[in-house]
Amino acid sequence: MAEVLTSMKRFEPALILTGATLLVVLVDATGVRWRDGAGRILTIAGLLLALVRSVELRDVSAEIFGGMAVVDPLGSFFQALLIAASLLVVLAFTFRNSRELHGQGQGEFYALLLAVTLSNVLLATANDLAMLYLALEMVSITSYVMVAYMKGDRMSNEASLKYILFGAVSTGAMLYGLSLLYGLTGTTSLPAIRDFLAAGLVDSNRLAIYAIALLIFSGFGFKTATVPFHFWCPDVYQGAPTPVTAFLSVAPKAAGFAIMIRFFYAGLAAPRTGPWDLAGTIDWVHVLMIISVLSMTVGNVAALTQTNMKRLLAYSSIAHAGYIMMGVVALSQNGARALMIYLLAYLVMNLGAFLVVTLIHLHDGTFDLRDYPGLYRRSPFLTVAMAVFLLSLMGIPPLVGFMGKLYVFAAVVERGRSYYGYAAVGAVNAAIAAYYYARVLKTMVMDNPPAEKPPFRLAFADATWVSILLLGNVLPLLWWARIDGWARSSLSLYAGQ
Repeated sequence: MAEVLTSMKRFEPALILTGATLLVVLVDATGVRWRDGAGRILTIAGLLLALVRSVELRDVSAEIFGGMAVVDPLGSFFQALLIAASLLVVLAFTFRNSRELHGQGQGEFYALLLAVTLSNVLLATANDLAMLYLALEMVSITSYVMVAYMKGDRMSNEASLKYILFGAVSTGAMLYGLSLLYGLTGTTSLPAIRDFLAAGLVDSNRLAIYAIALLIFSGFGFKTATVPFHFWCPDVYQGAPTPVTAFLSVAPKAAGFAIMIRFFYAGLAAPRTGPWDLAGTIDWVHVLMIISVLSMTVGNVAALTQTNMKRLLAYSSIAHAGYIMMGVVALSQNGARALMIYLLAYLVMNLGAFLVVTLIHLHDGTFDLRDYPGLYRRSPFLTVAMAVFLLSLMGIPPLVGFMGKLYVFAAVVERGRSYYGYAAVGAVNAAIAAYYYARVLKTMVMDNPPAEKPPFRLAFADATWVSILLLGNVLPLLWWARIDGWARSSLSLYAGQ
């Protein structure tokens, strides 16, 4: 009983999110006129409380509920990141500034967003194969519903159906891999699996582990939108409401990378080499490197011809998953730190770009880049903001996107000369990406519109949140030592010792 109470105390962020979800559902079910405002306030309050509690647990390192989940500095970092992403989406994207969500039920939306956030938190702290799979399925099911939130829209329903079909195949393959891993090792605990593999493998078992890891990676790849599990991404991003698209582009992706780190480093690392070095176990480098190169290349090349802004940012998201994978490929402590910093940078620059796209759609009713000419004259502020977000996505200094790329490239290069070619491929892809980002800026600033349109009238709240995200791409560099120190101090991974 004492162990359960201790686990519950360390499980408080998830309990707070669960309570907030239930309260939002109950308030919405009352049918009172003020239920929408109350649901929004409860959602914000629940996310804030969970965020504070997650930060407070940053120095704890222990397993909870018999080892099903863990509390450690790495988990605390990802919990804070995931909850902050949800909070930013709730605050910046509203039913007022989204033409797609206008008139839809708000209570269900906030309840679903809280449920996805809860499942993301559970996924990031999973320490057991059963917990890992259940959390990933919870993320998927709630995400399917959010994508189809515009019930009367054909594209939204079609996007959700495609998402479900791809998700069923990917998670089915993952479940098969997890069952094989359990059959081989006789345990579902990640630390126990690590101990079993560290004891040594015969050649037949080594081949089996490779096959199992690839099957399991299909679930991770589905969440992170890495090739070849990316096919759902463009259609789902285009068909879903833009606030949902913005949310899916950062939160489940971050949760996918969190559990990828925990699975590879906590489940497949050899204790004698430390929790941040896989070199002594199985050579995963080439498999992960191929996935990373394909993701960044396919995403960038496909984005070159896109005219729909949501599809363009979808392919951009696939490419950035390839860059983030560089931190995993490095298979080192600095690689993990680079991944964490890149995800922090990606949060503010990608949400900012999607917010600008949402506001343009609110005024003009279009996502087509061919309708963007002359935007600079109609809204200089939105154009400058979009320029900053896109330049940050390019990795241009002195923006946070540059720091993200700097860290992942540095983590790869420091691994030795055999990684130089891989880093060069990443650099070429960054140059390709600069072309289609620059094409958006050129259209907004230099192209002449076919007809004059009225200037934008931004609401004060919208301008404020664009400004906050704009500053989030610049100001962190002033306190970079603290950000780097936070990431460095979060690299403590509970290994069950």
